[in-house]
Amino acid sequence: MNIFAFVGTALVMCVLIITVNQLKPELSLLLLIACGVVLTLFLLQFVLPLIEEFSSFAQAGGVDSELFGVVLKSFGICVTVQTAADLCRDAGQSALAGKIELGGRLALLIVALPLFRRMLALVLEIMGK
Repeated sequence: MNIFAFVGTALVMCVLIITVNQLKPELSLLLLIACGVVLTLFLLQFVLPLIEEFSSFAQAGGVDSELFGVVLKSFGICVTVQTAADLCRDAGQSALAGKIELGGRLALLIVALPLFRRMLALVLEIMGK
């Protein structure tokens, strides 16, 4: 990962957003959203090798693909929710950012339901029921 290119791009975008905010404040929010999307997409190219590596770890360790899928979905939810909440906060909408985060927490619980079911089944099996 070329962190220097990422940080440099982010700093240039920051200066651009500040400049546009002084000249045309109504456009700065749109530019902020566009820059956030570009930076997120930039980071996603580095996620694919991580996913492949963790997938090989999971296969080597005999981890069920369903469980690995829960981890990947959770990661995707976290990245999406954090990005959206940060954009809302930058736009001055902290209450909306809080609702987005709450929605993300609920989505994580829903995604984790298979884990809870397996854990309950394991506990019942251990208890002999």
